[in-house]
Amino acid sequence: MRTPRRPQPPSRRCRPSLSGARPSRSTSRASPSCPCRAPTSTRPTTTSSPRTSSAGTPACRSVWGTSGWCSCPDPTSCSSRIPRLSPSVSWPPAVTEPGILELSLAEIAAAVRAGEADGRELASVARERIARSRTGAVVGRLVEPVVSSSGPLAGIPTLLKDLQADAADLPLVRGSRAFAEATPRGDSTLVARLRSAGASILGRTNTPEFGLNLTTEPLQWGPTRNPVDPQRSAGGSSGGAAAAVAEGLVPFAHATDSGGSIRIPSAWCGVVGFKPSRGAIPAGPYRLDDWQGMSHEFAITRTVADAAYLFRVVRGPAPGEWQPPVAELPGSMRSRVGVVVSSPVGEVDPVWAGAAAAAATTLRDRGHEIVELGPVGCATRIGPVFGRVVAAHLARLLPDPSRDRLLEPAVAEVVQLGRSMSAAQFIETVDELHDLGRELADGFADVDLVLSPTTAVGAPAIGEVRTDRPSVELFRDIFRISPFAAMFNVTGGPAISVPWGRGPDGMPVGVQLGAAPGQDARVLSVALEIEDAAAAAGHSRASRP
Repeated sequence: MRTPRRPQPPSRRCRPSLSGARPSRSTSRASPSCPCRAPTSTRPTTTSSPRTSSAGTPACRSVWGTSGWCSCPDPTSCSSRIPRLSPSVSWPPAVTEPGILELSLAEIAAAVRAGEADGRELASVARERIARSRTGAVVGRLVEPVVSSSGPLAGIPTLLKDLQADAADLPLVRGSRAFAEATPRGDSTLVARLRSAGASILGRTNTPEFGLNLTTEPLQWGPTRNPVDPQRSAGGSSGGAAAAVAEGLVPFAHATDSGGSIRIPSAWCGVVGFKPSRGAIPAGPYRLDDWQGMSHEFAITRTVADAAYLFRVVRGPAPGEWQPPVAELPGSMRSRVGVVVSSPVGEVDPVWAGAAAAAATTLRDRGHEIVELGPVGCATRIGPVFGRVVAAHLARLLPDPSRDRLLEPAVAEVVQLGRSMSAAQFIETVDELHDLGRELADGFADVDLVLSPTTAVGAPAIGEVRTDRPSVELFRDIFRISPFAAMFNVTGGPAISVPWGRGPDGMPVGVQLGAAPGQDARVLSVALEIEDAAAAAGHSRASRP
């Protein structure tokens, strides 16, 4: 992406080859090892209350049992076990009758400001939809929001992810039993901006423990199922947010992205996931840095236009932020687009590679220059560096080893790794992360945008990507399934996932567009073109069940 940068020795340049060969067959997917899960209540409960089984007894959740979320000595006799949902099981929609909440964010807010809609009624409708939902998207207790009839988000109901977004009236459990009794601290800068703009915050959405997975199946809350197919995952780590928006519970939902966590579930649920440039959205005041700048906050929306509208509302610097504000660069000119459809760590499903290739063709037809690129070789180094950075930050969050028994196995192992790191090792890891970011940015220096499949394959089955195993195996699976997303967390550039219809299996497919830091406007502008082209080709976003 064409921005000035420091020269590097040729041996450190991470240039993708220009011979981007496409894979010839789909990545195989293993069968899920856990055929059943403990049920979750259709209505969110308080964070201190255990989930209950259909028999009315507490659904135990202290370890990952051999047959699902269960800690009984004999899981086969536990009342919390339920059979895996059959394809013939009714999957009732949460939205029984479309209404004002199906309009764009700008239209909903305008209707509330004009007195044509009542924000309290919109909040009530959203609560009713949440009560009917069976995806497990919303967790913990709901709150009575302060409803506003003014502002650019006037009266629009929304949800916060159970990660990073501190709120004065909602505990931040982080998807972990180790924080099940957490108490609220206050509003983060982003949450305060949402409230000030008129949004009505109702509750929280599900996330894997500390966001360390690309599916959302924490022991604390149970799994979030895909609104299109209940056998499949909604993705992660913002799986609850993506499912909530795709199902129509709320028009937009707060989300975070440390390695693709906004974009991955958005692609698998058929909605739009935008990760802004590093520094565009303040992280404070309770945290100034998450995962050495790899973690970014924003939201999941139904359309690119909604993402652009919301971004204009909440973006901008805040006092004390360590990350400098990013200058907005022009985004309306024709672009040179590099297309990557192959992975350096595994195969890419031809359906997903084909979606990116088709999107590239539509951009060429609209006047953009298209350059085919091969796999990005140095992306193979992201996983190990990512793991060490996360380990150090989680060790700071969990200094007491006595709480390790409450953690999922892979997460506990990552925390223990962090505790064993010396200060010198941590600094070395940070240096390696920033060097890798410069290499990645230099590798794409000749293009304005990078277009790829959002992930290498579609949504996995519930229970397929597990945390009851060594963390190295978990991270290997994560980066095999999602080889394209984390590059933009390392560089700090903006990236977005846009729906491109459905595959032969009926599941949503998405394409990703990324750029250099500060190119948010360009990314959103071209993403709008992709969205328009998808609609024109009959590839509209995944409809609700």
